[in-house]
Amino acid sequence: MIETDDVARLKALIVAQQEEITALKAVIADLNARLSQNSANSHKPPSSDGLAKKPLIKPALPKQVGKK
Repeated sequence: MIETDDVARLKALIVAQQEEITALKAVIADLNARLSQNSANSHKPPSSDGLAKKPLIKPALPKQVGKK
């Protein structure tokens, strides 16, 4: 049979684990926010973007002046 001391110990263990889970979820959220940052939405230099750089957008063709 389960004794009252065991039940109290298990309840304390559950509370401690819930607090640790909450703290770890906060760390995960912070790390995910850091991962989503790049040079466009933070103060990081473009060289820190790594290999997953945005493709360059080519400007539209310049208008021809003079000849038609």
